[in-house]
Amino acid sequence: HHGNTPPVVTVLNAAADSSLSSSPVSSPPSYKHTLAILTLPTKSTDRIANEAILTTCMSHTTDKLSIVLRCQDGTTPNLHDLRGYVGEIYSLAWDVVLNLQQHSTGELMNVIVYPQNLPNTAAERWITHREDLQCICSHDSIIGWETTDSMGSGTAFDDIKGSGVGGLDQFVEAVNGDRKSRGLGDVVSLDVDNWPYAVWTDDCVVFLEDGEEELESDSEKVDTVSQNGGLIGGYRIRSSSMYNSVAVGGTFDGMHYGHRKLLTLAVSSVVPNTGRLTIGITKDEMLGQKEFSDLIPELDERIMGVRNFVDTLAPGMKNQVKIVPILDKFGPPGSAHDSDVYSEKNDYDALVLSHETLETGRMLNKHRVEELGMEPLKLLCTRRTEAYGMSSTTLRRIKYQNEVMETCAIDDVDGI
Repeated sequence: HHGNTPPVVTVLNAAADSSLSSSPVSSPPSYKHTLAILTLPTKSTDRIANEAILTTCMSHTTDKLSIVLRCQDGTTPNLHDLRGYVGEIYSLAWDVVLNLQQHSTGELMNVIVYPQNLPNTAAERWITHREDLQCICSHDSIIGWETTDSMGSGTAFDDIKGSGVGGLDQFVEAVNGDRKSRGLGDVVSLDVDNWPYAVWTDDCVVFLEDGEEELESDSEKVDTVSQNGGLIGGYRIRSSSMYNSVAVGGTFDGMHYGHRKLLTLAVSSVVPNTGRLTIGITKDEMLGQKEFSDLIPELDERIMGVRNFVDTLAPGMKNQVKIVPILDKFGPPGSAHDSDVYSEKNDYDALVLSHETLETGRMLNKHRVEELGMEPLKLLCTRRTEAYGMSSTTLRRIKYQNEVMETCAIDDVDGI
């Protein structure tokens, strides 16, 4: 599988504050018109793969981006799902633009989404026949060999010897054969810059947004204050989706909405009444390499922000939540039983983190198994959304720009 080894970062810190680099891959070559081929998602990993493809395309395209949304093999598209995901793609594209616009003063890119099987929209083949098309970007796991049908992700050929060869390069070769017969120039293939680790899952990984939680039957409705916090007519969630000792962590600088989402998911993963939640917060001395690190509030202020939010969100959990400073790479879940670094008992069975730091969570599990002789944690993963717009780095950049503007304004007044 594809992917580049991520930098070693503090696992608890990375879970909540893994802001993307402010310098996107924008090296030559670039293309005026690119075709991106995505898949209609059925799970979080599909959305993560689509985001990686879209980010690469927008980093290498100057004028026009055509986005084809294919349905997966054997999947009958639902009109409601097709319409809904169109909105998701445009929102994702806008978030990527927020990052790219920091490095460009040009016009907004011309982005058009073509969901295959959506009534009255153009077929994929119509786009591949455009004279101005220069590039096609996708991934081998999506593109497939099949070129005559708008359906299909190519996965049908993965394990069937002799049933066809899949892959982006072969697909582009076939497209070029068709274009040549029409007197059109060749297009090139564009590989994804960094294929995300989160696409490859294992038994330890659970994506929290995937699937619908099974609820107990009507006969087991909860209607007491002690069982559901005073909400009459609630349902009891199956205990298999909750854990006795959960860890989560990060810098928690600014407590933006992404932090709040992560903490909410962590709170919801703890067994009521008896479970416990450990929130690790990175110490000040570990933050020197972050962009605009001088604008990060001190540890005590960040701890107070987390405590206020969690106590307001889950007032009944005050005695089950502990906030600790992160002192090393893995935090309390990576400490030995006889360690004197942390006072917390290392009986953790789950870690909540974002998909961008899933590989770091796997590093922690490897450390636990190979170095500490402990069981691996269940990695409760959330797909990070609005990664450029909703990040601590973005907030610090805005704060820095505002301070610069205020300074310039004062200088102008003094110069009058």
